[in-house]
Amino acid sequence: MRQYYYLIASLPLLEFAMKPPLKYSDFLKCSREQLSAHDMDIIQRTKITPAQDVDESQATLREWQIFDITLRNEIVKFRASRKLKDPAKYIRAPGYSDPFIASFAHWVTSQDSPMEAELSLDRERWQRLEELAKAHYFDIDYLITYALQLQILERWQMINSQPAIVALEALLEKEII
Repeated sequence: MRQYYYLIASLPLLEFAMKPPLKYSDFLKCSREQLSAHDMDIIQRTKITPAQDVDESQATLREWQIFDITLRNEIVKFRASRKLKDPAKYIRAPGYSDPFIASFAHWVTSQDSPMEAELSLDRERWQRLEELAKAHYFDIDYLITYALQLQILERWQMINSQPAIVALEALLEKEII
């Protein structure tokens, strides 16, 4: 496994809910200059957007996808049951379940504030990424979690812009499954 001491040591630390210290595009540019072609391909596949299925060969990225799909599926189940709809058509990659994620999803879907629910979801995602990064200091696994966390920070920077807040609240009020 390759180690990327210089790249990782040069990256600013990230904390949840902070303003992104660099743009994701700048992170990709720095990575492109220092990563192997194989590892750069992995970083380019690293997205916070929901995967349709889990077909990833890289272990950390696969674990992230399983977690994210499981979380989204559990949310769908609770929202669908409240609206008396069949969740099957909204479920992605069925077969993954986790009782802890299910109880969290139930709690988050019962929140009064859509914005607080979204914040709680991303806080839980951030926490999972912190767990995935443990014992990975200068390798591709660390860079995967860093890339995902940076995308979360950029997402919240966009959400916190005034027009985005209005649009997000309108979408969340509809509770689209």
